[in-house]
Amino acid sequence: MTEHHDSTDSHHSDSHLDAFAAVALILVAVLTAVFWVSQQ
Repeated sequence: MTEHHDSTDSHHSDSHLDAFAAVALILVAVLTAVFWVSQQ
């Protein structure tokens, strides 16, 4: 039971991590675009 509960917590953490990764990826893309434009 406890193991199953831990798995649920891990899944929730992974979901939260995926959201963070998505935001980070967008941020990197924006920064890259700004940097690329500034180099022109």
